[in-house]
Amino acid sequence: MKLVQSSEDCWGSMKLFVTGLLCLTLSTLAVADTMSNGIFQLINQRLNYMQDVALFKARNHRAVEDLTREQQVLEKALVNAQQAGLQPDSIADFFQAQMDAAKAIQYRYMADWLSTHPEHSEYRDLASEVRPKISALGDEIVVRISEYLKDGGAFDNKQQKDFVRTVNTRHLSENDKKKMFESLQMIRLIKN
Repeated sequence: MKLVQSSEDCWGSMKLFVTGLLCLTLSTLAVADTMSNGIFQLINQRLNYMQDVALFKARNHRAVEDLTREQQVLEKALVNAQQAGLQPDSIADFFQAQMDAAKAIQYRYMADWLSTHPEHSEYRDLASEVRPKISALGDEIVVRISEYLKDGGAFDNKQQKDFVRTVNTRHLSENDKKKMFESLQMIRLIKN
């Protein structure tokens, strides 16, 4: 029976351990990238509904800005954030940034329509079709952010390119994207 390992055997074991650790680390990073990209896709999906919102408002002579509705959306997001384990105050700026971007998108669509007249375009009902989908996406975004942060993820500057590439809704400016990403970086878990 051999009691002492040769240095060659030790080196081989060490290389195997380091290789395994590296694979585990890369696997964890890949999962984190997939999770953050999924969050970015949900944000984009939510903003994609702004054309529907703008068309409904334009056809029904409603204002883009609805401060009462914004307050309701923000209050719901804060409650959901708390329930998901996020600091409500830390997510407020993120939801405000999304709402500001949503309004900007709507205004830009309406500006386009000054010359193209969308009156023959079909639109979905805001209250019964569009808002429930937007609301559900907002709820899912909160849950996914919480899961991501609880799994040790963080929204760092290296992900900003992925965010900008993924969140590509028409009429969304680079400044809108920057503001949303910076506010996303500020979201924190509730400390126990």
